[in-house]
Amino acid sequence: MRQLTDIELQEIRNSIKKKVLYSAEIIMEIYDHYVSHLQNYPEDQFTEQLMELDQKFTYSYCHSMQSKLNKNINMDIGKTQWMVIKKYFCTSRWVFLVGILAVVFFVATQARSEREVKFLLFSPLALLLLMHLALGYQWMKRIFPIKKTFKGNGVTIKSSFMTPLSMRLHMPLTLANMMIYFPKIFFDDYGFLLLMPAAAVSITILFTLYAISLMEVWKIKSKTALI
Repeated sequence: MRQLTDIELQEIRNSIKKKVLYSAEIIMEIYDHYVSHLQNYPEDQFTEQLMELDQKFTYSYCHSMQSKLNKNINMDIGKTQWMVIKKYFCTSRWVFLVGILAVVFFVATQARSEREVKFLLFSPLALLLLMHLALGYQWMKRIFPIKKTFKGNGVTIKSSFMTPLSMRLHMPLTLANMMIYFPKIFFDDYGFLLLMPAAAVSITILFTLYAISLMEVWKIKSKTALI
């Protein structure tokens, strides 16, 4: 196995750029395959072997790989998150869940105004916001070198795992607004204030569990994905 020259590595990158891929995971998978394959051949066979690889990894084949990855990612993240959530209902973690329930219920019963109830929802939403900022930072740190290496790729390079995970972080923020303001359409101010503490307890518990489970999903996926 030989070390490829800078010129050969640049030829590989130029070949991959022609495929106009945006998934950083697919780009690096193909790039690693090209490099590991070509390292097994002498320099005088480099061009021939590169052409053979291009005939295998055609534009349509690479985009099919990219499409398949994107299609499976949402299902994969959803299954992983559900697996994490189920673990919190085992005997060893019931004390943790009961503790959260007790604290949230106590705080909610002490709330005397709509502002105080909304403040109760702030903790899990703030956690999700911090996760989103941390995810963005991690994404920039891991993706920037790839974007720099494949500059002129034709499309913006991004992590295939970043978009669905980011959407899952944004979703509770939208749901929180709906759950706070939508009941006002059907209840008067008095009824709304009676309903808010119980609703806040349920929403806070669900969002806290959701945020913690999503954090664990990120931790699991960050070992293999560019997030």
